[in-house]
Amino acid sequence: CLTPLSPQSSTSPTATRTSVVAMPSLMLSRPSLVRQTSLARAPARAVTTTARQIMQGKVVSTASSKTAVVMVERKVMHPLYKKTQTKSTKFHVHDEDETAQAGDIVRIGACRPHSKLKRFELIEVCAPSGCAPN
Repeated sequence: CLTPLSPQSSTSPTATRTSVVAMPSLMLSRPSLVRQTSLARAPARAVTTTARQIMQGKVVSTASSKTAVVMVERKVMHPLYKKTQTKSTKFHVHDEDETAQAGDIVRIGACRPHSKLKRFELIEVCAPSGCAPN
């Protein structure tokens, strides 16, 4: 598609190349269609990190291999009646060493997707199942 008009070395990091977009003789007569492109490398972007989402919950199931299901509860107020309700959400958590047992209180954190459902990984076991309060 691109035809160089001036032979310049492509090894130079700051070299510029003049090129014509794909129409043959018509475009050579129109200088507005000739464009300058820079071969210089773009500056590196700064790496930004976001805060990692960390939650605490109770292990409900460890039936799958390297996976635990953790139920995280939160308190919300009803918008009309102003009564405090307990809502819960279950998360599939990656447990590489299979350290979590059913009933444990664990801390989980957001991570890259491990599978279709697993978006969190086990950070630590806060309280074993025998010591956890009800």
